[in-house]
Amino acid sequence: MRGDDTAARNGIARLEELTRSGDYTYYTDIACFITGLPAAGPSPTHWLDGQQATRQRWQPLVTAHRGRHT
Repeated sequence: MRGDDTAARNGIARLEELTRSGDYTYYTDIACFITGLPAAGPSPTHWLDGQQATRQRWQPLVTAHRGRHT
């Protein structure tokens, strides 16, 4: 992960707070996938191919995007 882990962790914590009602909980998972940071706890989101497979699909997308914007 590039940059400040603290800012990313704070952003993820804010997402967890905002999605506590159960709506859009996948946003928190995606933020963790993008940053490479672990989730604070188990996710309520049920990914069709499982969380690990989804995480592995996000990583190349993020890497490619960063390569174009550095």
